[in-house]
Amino acid sequence: MTDARRKIGAVTPDERDEIKVLFERKNALGELFRSLAGMPDEELAQSAIYERLVRDMGETATRFQAWWDEKSARYGWENICGCSWEIDFASGDIYICRPAAPCGEKGGQP
Repeated sequence: MTDARRKIGAVTPDERDEIKVLFERKNALGELFRSLAGMPDEELAQSAIYERLVRDMGETATRFQAWWDEKSARYGWENICGCSWEIDFASGDIYICRPAAPCGEKGGQP
């Protein structure tokens, strides 16, 4: 791959909206985790909110990855080891990016 970022496909507006909701939820849950980082371990272990947060993050991460897996199989997107897919939420375009290059709003594979 010669460019750091290359368009490899696009998704429908409905598909774009679906992954955007998951992306935003995943980010919000990550912020909640960071806000709880200062709590003592004993309090976290007994917190129903923390348990719910862990469960929700797991479910959201699973749905997020499943979306990428399903769409990549449906559309036949190129997959290069060490690269990730990213979506432009404005256009629904999908890009493949090298890890060293920031490509904007990220979604998909690590």
